[in-house]
Parts: sequence; structure tokens; C-alpha cells
Amino acid sequence: MVVMQGWELRSLRQAAGLTLRQVARAAGTKESNVAAYERGAKTANAGTLARLLAAIKAGAKSPVHVNNLMTVAATASAVREALRDGRPDVEVLRLVRQMISDSKWVRSEDDLATFYARPSTTGDQRWDAMLAGLAEHLNVLHGRRAPAWTTGSGLDHFWFFGTDPAFDALSFTSTPTSLRVRGVVVDGAALESV
Repeated sequence: MVVMQGWELRSLRQAAGLTLRQVARAAGTKESNVAAYERGAKTANAGTLARLLAAIKAGAKSPVHVNNLMTVAATASAVREALRDGRPDVEVLRLVRQMISDSKWVRSEDDLATFYARPSTTGDQRWDAMLAGLAEHLNVLHGRRAPAWTTGSGLDHFWFFGTDPAFDALSFTSTPTSLRVRGVVVDGAALESV
């Protein structure tokens, strides 16, 4: 376990030429949290610290920061907020589609580590399983190993995403395997940005 003083975190961030906002967005946390970690007013747990360090290591020229990419951690955070606000699933799925679209920009090891860092929970097992399945799917598509955190993320029963049961069988066949094995059934076309 890495132990880091707040001033060390601030020093690393500043040396990388990154703002609080850039690091917070990539790591899927609030800017005020990062500032509190740097002041020593709060202590980041191991998962949060790992995401922060990955975001810093990627550097200011990383497409993650330059293009404000929706990382998996940023997506989990946005999904959690959208669910708290009671937004409908079809709106929440737009956040996931943005993440999928943004994944095309990451190529270097540091960018990949930042983009696919283990996220905090969304607060909903279904969405957690979807994000894990998509992280695996996107990496396998590009010939990379899936992040270790994606293993074991599944549901006890199938979640058929959508509102019309008449299309469940069609959705099942077009769902990426990495989602289907986790119990998430969503038409592959619904995951594509328009």
C-alpha cells in the first residue's frame, strides 16, 4: 500500500503541469476532494490514490487531459450522480456511450492505466457490471488484456437493458460477450454513439 503525504501529491501534480480539475475529472472524484487530499485535510483510500497517481503520471499532454476524456472512473462517478438525480437509464447510457467513444483516444500505457483505472462503485451493481464488462470488451477488441479489476463483476440474474421485452432475445444475441457473461444484456447498437 502506497502512503503519500498531501504535499507530495500536490508536488507531483504541479510537476506534471496538471490542474486540480484535470486530475479530479480523470480520477472520477471532485476537485474539492483532490484539494483536501493535497492539504492533508482528507486521506485518499488506496483505490482513489491509485487513480490520482495514474492521472498524474499520464501527464498534461495526455489525451485523457487534453481532450477531457470520460475515463471509466469519470463515467462511474457521473453514473452515480445521474442515478442519485433519478435520471432514466437511457440518459445514463449516454454517459457510457461517451466513455466508449473516448476510449479510441488512448494508446500509451500511461493513458490506458488512467483511462481503465478501477473506478469507485456507481452504487448500482448493474451499472458496475456494465462498466466492468465494457472495460474488458474494449481492451480485448484492441488485443490488450482486460484490467484485473474487471474479473468477478457480475449479476445474480440477467438485467435486460431497455423497455420492450419483445426485443430481449435479439438484444441477447447482439450483446458483447463480456457483458452477457456478467448478466448485462444490452443491444450492441445501443452502445454506439450516433
